[in-house]
Amino acid sequence: MSTPLLDRPSALPREALPPLVDLVVALADNKHALGLRYGEWCSSGPTIEAGVAATAMAQDELGHARVLYGLLEELPGAPHRSEHEWAAEDARTVGLLEQPLSSWPHLIVANVMLDQALAQVLDAALESRYLPLRQRTRKLIEEERFHAIHGRGWLLQLAAEGPEVRAGLEGIIGQAWAETLCWFGPDAGGALAPLVALGVLREAGEPVRQRFLGTFAPLLHGAGLAAPVRAEGGRWVLAEPLPWSRWDEARRRVRHA
Repeated sequence: MSTPLLDRPSALPREALPPLVDLVVALADNKHALGLRYGEWCSSGPTIEAGVAATAMAQDELGHARVLYGLLEELPGAPHRSEHEWAAEDARTVGLLEQPLSSWPHLIVANVMLDQALAQVLDAALESRYLPLRQRTRKLIEEERFHAIHGRGWLLQLAAEGPEVRAGLEGIIGQAWAETLCWFGPDAGGALAPLVALGVLREAGEPVRQRFLGTFAPLLHGAGLAAPVRAEGGRWVLAEPLPWSRWDEARRRVRHA
């Protein structure tokens, strides 16, 4: 017998609401911020085509945020959010997006890391038992495929420009590394574990992190970029532990040391 769908907020168990609200707020806020940061490069890209692509991705991300903010409005206890009334000081965004992306390599790192990390979490909701989330996720994932192609192509192109550019990319990747990889949650999913148990998410924590690294780590190696991760026994092993003591589950970001 198939598991029945949860077709409205009142069908959710009470314990599932706080982690779901926190996750949707963080997804929406990061997508809104990412859209704004992409938009800052609409007329400043290294080529006309790059500016056009930044514009398209900005529109996608702002649209995704709008969809997720709409989902948030239905959830009891959710904070007020809208694309028209977005207070940056209250946003649950990662550190990389707190300031404008200061160079095109910064934008590309945001593209291949944070953008794709958010896409991995959305992918875990494609068959969600919570129907309002499931219905919104599929279109968002379809649009993310273009973002992945864009980021991979530009990362390889930039890395081929020489050791100085590669060193710069490695530095930016290092700045975003821990927070991006923490975004999926601790090994068993942390606060997201109840959503996995309920079927709202397919998986969380280490399985999603491994899925992300399965695409990202080979991309780094292919670009000739150093990465603090290695393949071992069919899985990806980090060179250093993630800073879980500074991980804020509700805001889904690493607190400053």
